Amino acid sequence: MGRPLKGIIVGAFVSALSLGAAFVGFSSVLSQHCGDKYAEWMKGKNDLTLLRTLNIPGTHNTMALYSLANVAGKCQTLSLTDQLNIGVRFLDIRLKREGDNLKAVHGSIDQRRDFADIAKDIDSFLNNHPSEGILVSIKDEDGDKDPVKFENTLKSFINEKWYTGNVLPATLGSIRGKAILLSRFHNPTIGVNCHNGWLNSTSFTLPNDIYVQDAYKVNDIEEKKTTITACFNEAGHALKINFLSGYKPSSFPPSYAPSVAKEINPWVATNISSFVDRGVVLYDFVTTTMMDAFFGGSL
Repeated sequence: MGRPLKGIIVGAFVSALSLGAAFVGFSSVLSQHCGDKYAEWMKGKNDLTLLRTLNIPGTHNTMALYSLANVAGKCQTLSLTDQLNIGVRFLDIRLKREGDNLKAVHGSIDQRRDFADIAKDIDSFLNNHPSEGILVSIKDEDGDKDPVKFENTLKSFINEKWYTGNVLPATLGSIRGKAILLSRFHNPTIGVNCHNGWLNSTSFTLPNDIYVQDAYKVNDIEEKKTTITACFNEAGHALKINFLSGYKPSSFPPSYAPSVAKEINPWVATNISSFVDRGVVLYDFVTTTMMDAFFGGSL
């Protein structure tokens, strides 16, 4: 038994190293200078523009800049401020409560930012760019045993710039200068409830008529492309959110975010111009080049 077990351990170690090396190569492609080309892309649009008709780029696991051995956990390479400056207007923030503090995490992996600092970055961006509005999904990543404490802690870090109503605003004018709270935690009393009805690794419609594609278990890239396309083609919902992210659970060890992104991101960049009604599109490893493809001719 000892020799086969040793072989499995060595094989897993080599596979992890290979994936890590692949990620290093992939992430070097993503490293680039980030300007503010799309820092005010909402400015030229009419206040009466329906939120539902806007094409909004976002990021999956917005704060996930750190990983376990370059294998698991990392989903972005750009800071929150850089993401906002290149046009990202939907943030997917995952938090864990520790006493009176909220910390950014991806699963169990610490992302080295407190929510107090995240909220300050959001406020600063909105102060400098009042024409813009940001949709902010807050997920309780830890499944807090006391959701009331989680929500009360969250309340202590947000201010008047946050829209915490239960109904999704209808127009661009109603979100300018605001962070719109989408609540992905148990029994929220503030924000648009995006917890009830959220399903696991599939496409679904929430009770408030938000359509979501979040098929993150990717056994076949072509199947993931099909689900992304199906979301692009959905119509008639209050909002739609299309996750480009995923991982490959059938690999050993499991192949995480970079392996899916390196195939999906170029495909989306090539094809996204053919989809007029895109809704919210959530990227892993977002870059200025991807935003050029997203906004090309549609600002």
